[in-house]
Amino acid sequence: MSRPSLLWTTEGESEDDISQTLELAATAAQEWVEANAVTFDTEKTEAILLSRRRKRKSPTQGIQVAGRTIQFNKQATRWLRVWLDSQLTLKEHHEVRLKKARNAQNRLRRLAGQVGLSSENCRRVQTACVQAAALFGAELWWKGDNVHGMGGRRDAVQRLVNQEAQLTTGAFRTTNQGALSLESGIKPAATQLDNRLRRFALRLASLPRGDQARRLVEASGSSIEQRLQSALGCWNGREETVLLEVASPLEASTTIEEEAAAAREANRLNRPGLTNFTDGSRPENGATGYAVTWKKGNSWKGHKTHMGWGQEAFDAECAALARALQVAATRKHTIGSVTVFTDAQAAIWRLSSDEPGPGQKYALEARTHIASFRWKEPNVRIDIRWCPSHQGIEGNEVAD
Repeated sequence: MSRPSLLWTTEGESEDDISQTLELAATAAQEWVEANAVTFDTEKTEAILLSRRRKRKSPTQGIQVAGRTIQFNKQATRWLRVWLDSQLTLKEHHEVRLKKARNAQNRLRRLAGQVGLSSENCRRVQTACVQAAALFGAELWWKGDNVHGMGGRRDAVQRLVNQEAQLTTGAFRTTNQGALSLESGIKPAATQLDNRLRRFALRLASLPRGDQARRLVEASGSSIEQRLQSALGCWNGREETVLLEVASPLEASTTIEEEAAAAREANRLNRPGLTNFTDGSRPENGATGYAVTWKKGNSWKGHKTHMGWGQEAFDAECAALARALQVAATRKHTIGSVTVFTDAQAAIWRLSSDEPGPGQKYALEARTHIASFRWKEPNVRIDIRWCPSHQGIEGNEVAD
């Protein structure tokens, strides 16, 4: 049976103020545990004093907890696998993680060689064991490649990456590092650190409104807010998670057929009303975008939109469907029926539900466009269908 952890935090102008406040909290907690027949494990109780002062003496004031004096730690304190020093520089955490990564790499050396794993499997093992150990918690201390104080830490990680590339390819130590990086497929240290910071910022930004962690991204003027916003790149908006009291159905039919039947339906020429084809993509450079196309006479018309960086192909597919419904809803003349084709089944499933999660923003937008459309044409038929990709379907190829 695991024992629950208890954390007391406070702010003060001096060590005495902080100690007195924490002792009052400990006294109140002790009275509660005695009344509920539980006890504190004072042997595992620790105290850490965080300060912005660069030069200060080691704290001497202790805290009385259950008849035992708890001194403030002079060294870094391990909390949730992160080593916290008094100034939150996380320097010791970085050194500890690098040491663990080197130890893991030394244990994996025997797997790399002429009779060991293939280069691809060796790279995967290095990524899962060595990089994961070295970069754990890097989102907390990495501030960017051009920020003062980050060069030394980046170089330390890069030396580890160079060793990973050497073991993966089996090359000599004198081999050009650029060639090693390309051949091994292992990204440079700065790129890996930037990607981890970007993903961390995206996770925080996608949390529900009011969440304490999300406020780190939204807090105006704070240094961590500026760092996280910078990591998001040129992405203009963050997806808002909305907690709805009542689920709203999608007032459109969704169809996912067997591949041959879906291809025949997509190639049908005499379909009434408006037919849109959509496609979203995220190439290797990380840029995300989508296209919506329809045929007018003998030519194809459409819209293509660049969504910036920091999103996935799934987001682009969902955004394309919402945009196709907007195109139909803004037509000035009566259409009668609208058919939207996409080669992403996951996007169809996402639009079918407005529950919180990735892509909820576009599911809500789709419902708004459908409601606007039905206000103008109450009897309009709206059908969202799946079609296979790269099967010679003209509309899908044009959107792609």
